Amino acid sequence: MAETVHHLGTANGQRFFAKAFTASEEAKAISAEMLTAGLKPQSERSHLFNVFSPDDLKGLGVSITPYSSDDLTHEGGLSISQGGHAQGVIVEMKGPKIVAFTHLAAPGGHLVTSHHSVDELNAGRTSDASVEHIKNFAERIGKVRAAKPLIEIQPTQAQTLGTVSYNALLGDQFAKTVHSAAEINALRGNSHLVGEIALFVLFRTQGSSCCSCSCSCWGSSSCSSSNL
Repeated sequence: MAETVHHLGTANGQRFFAKAFTASEEAKAISAEMLTAGLKPQSERSHLFNVFSPDDLKGLGVSITPYSSDDLTHEGGLSISQGGHAQGVIVEMKGPKIVAFTHLAAPGGHLVTSHHSVDELNAGRTSDASVEHIKNFAERIGKVRAAKPLIEIQPTQAQTLGTVSYNALLGDQFAKTVHSAAEINALRGNSHLVGEIALFVLFRTQGSSCCSCSCSCWGSSSCSSSNL
């Protein structure tokens, strides 16, 4: 499925973000909450993706913009898709590890948040049932209902968006100015969890907000500067 997600990098990410943000009430509501929580956007580090749906035979542009706190204890990301649908994720860091996350959505401009610890996400998991476990967990938390999606996003696409954006942000020049090589390597240990948070967002919003998966591509990680 990776070939249906094209990572276009940062060359046009900031321009796409600026245009989509201006037209999106959802993005404005989510961004305002992230600002209230003490996170600041880094629009110049926005990554752009083109996601193709094999089911709908359509493509969709998605930007992932990192947000970070000054003390690096919380990191986040705001994803906005072509058409203005947006979602956000804030992660809580303990050293190099993600210990909790908050999903933010704004169907109809009305903010909805859901906060969970990583222990809560992992509770009752069997080693060979990761995707199904995340899906069941998201369904227990409850769906976020919004507009019909512009395209249908597949679980593997959601994971790709999450892990690719996360690792790309960890590898950029800004990350290298605020983290040692050892710290970056430790932060990369969150990659699998980032993909699972992406799955949670997808399953919680599947059949509702467009490009629901993209939100978790934020990339989390304590590198305010680095990842997200």
